[in-house]
Amino acid sequence: MQFTQLDALTYVGSQISAANLNDLKRLNVKTVIVARPEGETADQPAISDLRDAAEALGITVHQIPVVPGNISDADVCAFGAITSEAGHPIFAYCRSGMRATSLWALSAIEQGQSPNEILRVAHAAGFDLTAVAARLATNAA
Repeated sequence: MQFTQLDALTYVGSQISAANLNDLKRLNVKTVIVARPEGETADQPAISDLRDAAEALGITVHQIPVVPGNISDADVCAFGAITSEAGHPIFAYCRSGMRATSLWALSAIEQGQSPNEILRVAHAAGFDLTAVAARLATNAA
């Protein structure tokens, strides 16, 4: 399992399995956000299996089925709603971590963070958000 901490309340990473939930529990993660559609690839666990395993550990799982390269305003709104009500810290993931990081960035801009700081944090975490940089600037205005 690969993960990176973006801020005090948010970790992002790549695809996990139910076995990785114990690692997240050790990080005190309370909420997992799956930013992948069900069945996007054959190797990803079913959301129901992940939810069942997480529930046994006191972790809540949400799903935002983001289509690669197509993060909608509704996806960003859902991420913001979940994170504002969720137990923290959260762990958001997708196949590589890029969609999860983009959701975090687009939500952070709505909370008043600066585009430059968001891009800096993402870059330091190993994510190039050039594809959403214009959207961040527009939403900041």
